[in-house]
Amino acid sequence: MYNPQKIKRTLLALTLTMSGASTFAKQPAPLIVTPIPSYYLTKKIPSSYFLWVSQKNHLQKVKAYEDFLTKHDVNNVIPTFELLRTARDWKQCGREEYLVPPKELWENQVPTLKVFRYLTATKTLTNFEVTSAYRDFQMNRCAGGAVSSRHILNAAMDFRIGPEHPTAKDYTNIEKTKFKLCQFWKQYGPDLKMGLGTYSSGQIHIDTQGYRTWGPDHTQTSSICL
Repeated sequence: MYNPQKIKRTLLALTLTMSGASTFAKQPAPLIVTPIPSYYLTKKIPSSYFLWVSQKNHLQKVKAYEDFLTKHDVNNVIPTFELLRTARDWKQCGREEYLVPPKELWENQVPTLKVFRYLTATKTLTNFEVTSAYRDFQMNRCAGGAVSSRHILNAAMDFRIGPEHPTAKDYTNIEKTKFKLCQFWKQYGPDLKMGLGTYSSGQIHIDTQGYRTWGPDHTQTSSICL
């Protein structure tokens, strides 16, 4: 039975554990909790998504994917229009902005969505926007992704913190959020097989295909978490 007070106490305990930790010894994977509805509901759906979903058989494919995510209790973590974004360079690559992954890859995104569900529920992540999730091989190559990119497997998400054009105040919040993300990665990353990368573009990458971290030069040497 759903118990709001119990959920609230659990969230508080987990948040205090993260913020008060002085060491980063391996910890058990965190409890996955129900996301905060306000985050999901404040997202504005772009007109480009409405247009795309009205074409061909896109709506049917989207509905099937959403039903799958609902079955695995990760349907309200990332808005569907963000979860279907291919890459920021989709137009230059002559591709579509949105794409439903092949059905055989749907399950790969579930563990990553669970990580995002915890991050949003504990407010480690608040103001952010997913800019790239699944990419097919051609899209990934055009966007400059690695040959072994986890985006091809539908197991990764790139996102930015704050607005597309941040102010000085936004940059302060961005750096604070990155620090909290690193804390989370150090404490829970080994159990979650979590990869955390940052890029010079300001984009941040999260997947659940192996515990590792990297920075702008694509090696762990430039990672902000080490």
